[in-house]
Amino acid sequence: MMLRGYLLAVGATVAAALALFVFGFTVPFIVGWSLLAGAVALLAQLAFTEEPQSDAPHIVAELERRPTEISRMSWALNTHTGLAGQQITKRVREILRHRLQRVGVDPDDPDHRDAAAALLGPDLWARLTGARTTIVDIEHALDAIDRLAPDRTSPPPRSRS
Repeated sequence: MMLRGYLLAVGATVAAALALFVFGFTVPFIVGWSLLAGAVALLAQLAFTEEPQSDAPHIVAELERRPTEISRMSWALNTHTGLAGQQITKRVREILRHRLQRVGVDPDDPDHRDAAAALLGPDLWARLTGARTTIVDIEHALDAIDRLAPDRTSPPPRSRS
């Protein structure tokens, strides 16, 4: 846990103690409830971790269309034919490209084709850029995105430039 989390817990403890002292509560009551406020502040740091999208690429969507973007992407998955539409394929492909670039692999570069295949699986990038991307391809790409997610405990990877 970072120093900011500890300072927040200490601040919550002190604020609770001062508030209870002002209202005239007894010392054992103040100590108990202040420690409880500090513990809740520490536990809140565990419950509310960093947002998982913090490293995702920003894809511009108009403000009036943003709420319906997710529903359009879900409707782009055709369960009858097993095919995924362009909108969700494009979004998943861009996120995957961003994650690959973070580890120094350009999926469109022929020199990095073997490295991309090792990270993604055989021919997944070709299926994502092809005309008939399936729902299974999207699922495999989402699994690869999860595997390539940055570890919050280690420093960010260096590029191979």
